[in-house]
Amino acid sequence: MNRRQFQSSLAATAFGGGGLLGATRLLGATADQRDTYGGWTEKKFEATGFFRTEKSDRWWLVTPEGNAFFTFGVNHLYPDLFRQPFNKQAWQKKLGMKDLADNSQFYPALRDWFEETCQDYGFNTVGVHNALRITNQPKPVLPYMQPIKFVETPHWKSDIPDENFVDIFAQTFSTHCNSLAKEFAEPLRNDPFLLGYSMTDCTLFTEEDLRERTDVIGGARRGSRIGWPRRLRNLGSEAPGKKAYVETVRELYQNNIEGFNSTYATRFDSFDALASAADWRPDTDLSNANETRDNIVFLQACVAKYYETARDAIHRYDPNHLFFGDKLNANTDSLDTVLPVTAQYTDALFYQMYARYEVQAPGLDRWKKVADLPVVNGDSAFTMVTETMPRPFGPVADSLAQRVEWTEEFFRAAFARPEFVGWHYCGLIDATNLIRRKQDRQHSGLLDSFGEPYIELREALKQCAEEIYKIAS
Repeated sequence: MNRRQFQSSLAATAFGGGGLLGATRLLGATADQRDTYGGWTEKKFEATGFFRTEKSDRWWLVTPEGNAFFTFGVNHLYPDLFRQPFNKQAWQKKLGMKDLADNSQFYPALRDWFEETCQDYGFNTVGVHNALRITNQPKPVLPYMQPIKFVETPHWKSDIPDENFVDIFAQTFSTHCNSLAKEFAEPLRNDPFLLGYSMTDCTLFTEEDLRERTDVIGGARRGSRIGWPRRLRNLGSEAPGKKAYVETVRELYQNNIEGFNSTYATRFDSFDALASAADWRPDTDLSNANETRDNIVFLQACVAKYYETARDAIHRYDPNHLFFGDKLNANTDSLDTVLPVTAQYTDALFYQMYARYEVQAPGLDRWKKVADLPVVNGDSAFTMVTETMPRPFGPVADSLAQRVEWTEEFFRAAFARPEFVGWHYCGLIDATNLIRRKQDRQHSGLLDSFGEPYIELREALKQCAEEIYKIAS
């Protein structure tokens, strides 16, 4: 049973107020079957004043009021998508505004539209990829996730300096995490609408993550990234990360430097000599099985230090809320590689995978054997080619009807699994190639760029949301 069960004395009072869901949303039921946070009042647990998890027949999220909850969220409410030259006039009319440039009017109007859209589709959560300055002002009315990016190594960026793979073993990293946690977590420690904290969007962990590739959200990645094992093993002798690497391989090779030299074709006379060697191996020979093993073992040590430091920093300033960790990339080998480590620190498995259910299912089967945790797919959807979206990210359907079919198929099959407690849909409106930052790769939305819904998709999601607890129980 989650430790947050015992924190009822910390029940939130600072943010107060009822939410949109408790006041107005029906979801195919009477209003009193949903609590303030959208929780299902037919399944009750102990109330602690904050979101938590509990396993009872299956995994559940539990609202601050003690009711069962599954998080069905939506991502990508970003203001620039709504005031492009080609669609600005349509949104001015839809929002009842004359000038979208005036944020003091635009943000509240966009927030109201967003809340109405969530109500219409059945969404009960603000996903991790949203402008919280819009959705949560003057106060939250929907459960939400707060990202804290302790490292800047997301999979979607085309350019990440080697220096971004910071020495997570150094005191400077601990200080950095402490500073960010104080900035972001301390003010939220009593907010009952906060679902929990996430970190980086699909952090680059493995060699497969790091390589040059064409299947990234930004379009295509030219050149490979260095990653933590390669970066830290090439630092100087005073670097804590280099010391950690040397101790890792010393143990792997049972203090036999000749065995190490045999793997790397080097001539070190001791592990102390290795510790003193900077820039000794900038590249990895992927055909070298021992080197691959060494890097994976050291990577897992790096991830453990990263997660322990970040989690402890958050809990120092906010002991009340869930810790989800990074959104782990399940479209590469990343999740399978680091899950045995991350599962020791997080309250849930938070992952991203763009694939039909039949492709995701084997992974879900594997992961539940590794980690007995509730599972949330934090960002995925099914897409469709249009004239202005020739290269959308995700599984591409042949038609809207097929897109609807795949969406409903995933929703119903995933939420029927006893470990699955959430899906955050990607994304809100079409992000087309008419937008400069989306010219290489696009995202399909629930609505087109002008705010007109894909009606069949809306009706399918609405029906699924109405039946979400029936599907699960």
